[in-house]
Amino acid sequence: EIVTDFYRAVGTADAEAIGAVIDTAFHDDAAIEWPPSLPHGGRITGARKLRGLFTAITRPGSPAPGPTNLTLVRAIGDSREVVAWLTFDWADPAAGTHTPNSALELWRFTDGKVTEILAYYWDHTAVSQPQHA
Repeated sequence: EIVTDFYRAVGTADAEAIGAVIDTAFHDDAAIEWPPSLPHGGRITGARKLRGLFTAITRPGSPAPGPTNLTLVRAIGDSREVVAWLTFDWADPAAGTHTPNSALELWRFTDGKVTEILAYYWDHTAVSQPQHA
């Protein structure tokens, strides 16, 4: 339910709902990690930082590349781990492009709260290279 609520909020660009999920369902030291070879890759730790990051992507006109039209296709797992299959368009505002893509994200939980999210992209090149219109 936490995973579904989070992606519903991200997919609808609802900053208030994103913040609410993070505030109630993420450990204080929760982290997300993207492949280090990506321009936005690496690990970000701390629920407050994650809240700021994810609510910022909902702002219209953001110049940063990122996912748009995000859809949670399916989530499977148990109380310790959930794998989410996502589809989205990788938007590069500077180039004016939207490239279809998908990802699997592994969510880890302790005591019912999110401790870690690990992202794995289907088309790594689409999110690592500037696209040309």
